[in-house]
Amino acid sequence: MKFAKREEFIVEELSELYKGRGFKRYKPGCFEEYSLYQDNKDFLIGKNVISFSDLSGKLMAMRPDVTLSLVRHIEVEKGATEKLYYNEKVYRQATGGKNYKEISQLGVEVVGAIDLAVVAELTVLICRTLATINENYVLDISHMGYTEGLLSEFGADKQLIAEYLKSKNLHDFNKLAGVRGYSDGLKNAFYTAVSVYENVEVTLQNAEKAALNDSMKSAVAELKDVYAIIKKFGYVDRVNIDFSACGNADYYNGVVFNGYLKGVPHSVLTGGRYDRLLTKLNKNGGAIGFALYLGEIERYFAKDDESVDYLIIYDDKTQLAALDIANEKNKLSQTVRLSGCLPAGLTYKNIIDLKCKEAIK
Repeated sequence: MKFAKREEFIVEELSELYKGRGFKRYKPGCFEEYSLYQDNKDFLIGKNVISFSDLSGKLMAMRPDVTLSLVRHIEVEKGATEKLYYNEKVYRQATGGKNYKEISQLGVEVVGAIDLAVVAELTVLICRTLATINENYVLDISHMGYTEGLLSEFGADKQLIAEYLKSKNLHDFNKLAGVRGYSDGLKNAFYTAVSVYENVEVTLQNAEKAALNDSMKSAVAELKDVYAIIKKFGYVDRVNIDFSACGNADYYNGVVFNGYLKGVPHSVLTGGRYDRLLTKLNKNGGAIGFALYLGEIERYFAKDDESVDYLIIYDDKTQLAALDIANEKNKLSQTVRLSGCLPAGLTYKNIIDLKCKEAIK
């Protein structure tokens, strides 16, 4: 499946979208100290980082992610909020690949005071971002408060249940439940968390009924508030609530996003609320954002149209004449290709062969 738009047009549209919402362009450096990524490797999608020693002997890394760099360098006054977007290259292994690649990453980050309006606005921006590429998209929303609250009820089995939850592994969960003698309420909460219903309202109602503690109840309440806002703007048909799609608990503490496009076999957009990363880097306030990995889906974009209105063939004696004709055609908004021979792979509507001093249509 090919998307109708070319990558550069999508980047331009999205940049205008983010600027129109008051987001400022963030420009990070290409390199960071390797320790930043080594200490926070679980925050990264790819764990392998390209490293090198600078002239002073310090171990540096080529940037595999923009968010970590942004959070490290940004300073936000208490009670204030910074809204930023970026369009940068990152360097890491491509999905399913063995080699490093330069990958285009486009993203939005809000750092500082995070409230319901910020979370809802970001959710709407994600929907508009995915729709800009392809209207056939799906956004899965989860909440770490619900996931962590559920896992806390399983005590020593917490890590194993987390694996079953992520993979929706009902078979092994039921076997373990039989051995451990889990209560009906505990089993129902797990079943609810791994279920995705077509209707978001039904999902939230079931999640609320299955909630076992305050953390789970609070998470559902926030998601209901966000849902009410995105419903008003008409995006709920493309949104699912999926509590099995959770992030790393060391970094994420609220909503978690995973975006998908029809025809692409993996998520193309990830994000969520990551206050805990700020705490780990000794920063105040909260943070929420998302990243769109354009480089991961470059094969799906429309390619440059290798077609011109006029192909002009010239030789040593007709170079100036060819340039004159090209300038005149451009004035008429027609595209032109000058060449000393017939270019391979080029399509054209008309050809002017000055070697033969005649036009062939």
